[in-house]
Amino acid sequence: MGISGLLPLLKDIQETRPLSDFAGQTLAVDAYVWLHRGTYSCAYELATGKRTNKYVDYAMHRVRLLRHYNIEPYIVFDGGPLPAKKGTESERKARRDENIARANALAAQGKHSQAREYYVKCIDVTPQMAYQFIKALRAECVPYVVAPYEADAQLAYLERTGVVDGIITEDSDLLVFGCKTVLFKLDVAASTVTRVSRADFASITSGSSSGISLVGWSDVQFRAMAILSGCDYLPSIPGIGLKTAWSLLRKHKTVENVVRALNLEGKKKVPHKYLEAFRMAEKVFLYQRVYDPTQQRLVYLTEVPPHEILNNETEEYVGT
Repeated sequence: MGISGLLPLLKDIQETRPLSDFAGQTLAVDAYVWLHRGTYSCAYELATGKRTNKYVDYAMHRVRLLRHYNIEPYIVFDGGPLPAKKGTESERKARRDENIARANALAAQGKHSQAREYYVKCIDVTPQMAYQFIKALRAECVPYVVAPYEADAQLAYLERTGVVDGIITEDSDLLVFGCKTVLFKLDVAASTVTRVSRADFASITSGSSSGISLVGWSDVQFRAMAILSGCDYLPSIPGIGLKTAWSLLRKHKTVENVVRALNLEGKKKVPHKYLEAFRMAEKVFLYQRVYDPTQQRLVYLTEVPPHEILNNETEEYVGT
């Protein structure tokens, strides 16, 4: 979920802030993050078809916590499957099927504590579960939206258009979508969050704990680094993580030059048609379709410039 290793790379600019600092603001929330965490306490019931609403209670407790601090939550749900994530979703389903088989086998042997670990891993938040949360939100007049596709793009759009002031999530992809204020690690007991601000990226210098520098780096360069290291829309070139991607882009400037250099060097195998796949992944981060609550219609996350022509394949890839 998200870009592997990205948050540790940004450790030096992470700030733990009390929720009271955000009083008077509207914060968007990735609904499925809370729902998924909420399933931990009732994984066995969900996996075995027993009725439970504990996951809704978990999420609503956090909604009420935000309101206690005069923060207006704006809940965002995932919508339909995005074609660009077909490979990722298939892998996740295979892992869930494997984990439920292990859990059932352990439960049959009476090893219930071990079985629970695998039940937790196999739970998938369903639209039916999301709807139970929606009913609870309606009852307390909490604003929400179901994205046409990915919640990430919808969250980014709400912040970009000023509907919300920041985003609560556990997914580092939001930073790649260009979000300015992303809040991680909501601690209910301490009433704190960990803030990462896009404005602080320039504070990451070569002397930072990460060993890289983002001074002068644009959103385009940051996004290219993240995609090169591997994301939900494109597996990485084997052997290339974030630091290697940063180093290669710093040296060769563009992704085209990086791929050309890797092919000439011959030490890392670049997948067939990698550049084409990279450009498609980049378009998903830029032009994925989202819902505009003001106009009440679907729009692109970023307006497509006149020189950019999206063919039928690309249109489907970013969400029809």
